[in-house]
Amino acid sequence: MKIKTIYLGNNKSLCQRLVDESKYMEVTQIEHPLSALKMKGDIGLIILEESDSEDDGLWLTRFIKEHLDDSPVLLFAMSSTGDPGPYFRSGADDLISADTPAADIESRLLFLKQNDPNLRTYREEDSYTNRLPVWKRAFDIVFASLALLLLSPLFVLIALLIRFESKGKVFYAAKRIGTGYKTFDFFKFRSMYTGADKKVNALMAENQYSGKSDNPKKKNDVQERNSDGPLLLSDDEMITEQNHLEQKRIKQEASFFKLVNDPRITKVGRFIRNTSIDELPQLFNILKGDMSVVGNRPLPLYEAELLTTDQCVARFLAPAGLTGLWQVSKRGDSGSMSPDERKQLDIDYANNYSFLGDIRIILKTIPAMLQHENV
Repeated sequence: MKIKTIYLGNNKSLCQRLVDESKYMEVTQIEHPLSALKMKGDIGLIILEESDSEDDGLWLTRFIKEHLDDSPVLLFAMSSTGDPGPYFRSGADDLISADTPAADIESRLLFLKQNDPNLRTYREEDSYTNRLPVWKRAFDIVFASLALLLLSPLFVLIALLIRFESKGKVFYAAKRIGTGYKTFDFFKFRSMYTGADKKVNALMAENQYSGKSDNPKKKNDVQERNSDGPLLLSDDEMITEQNHLEQKRIKQEASFFKLVNDPRITKVGRFIRNTSIDELPQLFNILKGDMSVVGNRPLPLYEAELLTTDQCVARFLAPAGLTGLWQVSKRGDSGSMSPDERKQLDIDYANNYSFLGDIRIILKTIPAMLQHENV
């Protein structure tokens, strides 16, 4: 059964696109908030379009959320600002744009439907910095400030080298998912040619974490072994429960994207990646409070959405970090660390981080920065 979804806005062509593209949502357009609220017992999602200004969008978000009471209805705000903070503080469960594909909206909807009780407490008005232990936030500010002061000549040199080799911006800002599924702009020195992010799908077959089988016979054996058992019916096919679980496992193993000898990387980019210099602009993220010096690496949205099990959600309860337990364990070791090992290290850090533990990780980060693999 599809999730009943209200599109609250007057853009009929946009609503029709959602209707045509949606696989799991049953989309209906309504232009008046009160009409949508009258239906709150029957719907699972409201998509609110910011029609006139951000102030109007925030006011409507607060108005709708207040009248939803304790209803399980989710509210996605549609805005062109790209800054989720004000909308999250006004009560929105997620921020999307008018050109967000229906498939992406659905994946976020299904993620939050499964994990919202674990994440909602991280969307209160208190900022991320106030949720950190005092010792951790104080250490972050002192460390990041001193590091930026000492490394400022290096920043200038790297910026000149990047601009000399290829056209484009010196810094690269991408949306990342941090603590409590919070979205923020993640800063790095640009290490790839402009437009490299559009080539991910074409290179996915070479992903270290692709979950693909190098042995066709082994793959066939698994399918044959799983050919018996209870049948599960979906919109497109009927498969056995065992095959469904196997497909889910393979999909989760592919939740991280990483290449050896990535052709999208420039010569300067390869050097700053191998020495981790490309990560240094995240010191600004630390000062802003988006991240901590030590924590779990913030993930791109497409990776975070695949980590939806109860166990994996735990890794989002830790601070996002410049370095972390995974980075100092087997960083760059030709993909020898399995996806499960990486996830477990993130979960271990989330459950056990401490001041002395952070200091040990920082000390181990220095030799780990000088990796020998082109990843």
